[in-house]
Amino acid sequence: MILQGIADAEQLATLTRILDDYCEQAGIEGSHPAREHLARRLIALFSGGIDSPDDIKMALDSISKEFHTDLRAM
Repeated sequence: MILQGIADAEQLATLTRILDDYCEQAGIEGSHPAREHLARRLIALFSGGIDSPDDIKMALDSISKEFHTDLRAM
């Protein structure tokens, strides 16, 4: 559960894992601008009440499909 928009240590670790796994599967390197964009979107999703890892991954898939170019080319 989110307490006033703040993730606890366990939630933050989970979100980091989700982002790392997602970016690895998409071939997005550590400092790539697409990773930063996805990280911001992930936090927005989480802050908006989406806290299931599967739901977050599905939402990230939808977000990445909205890009007009391949994420790796950003």
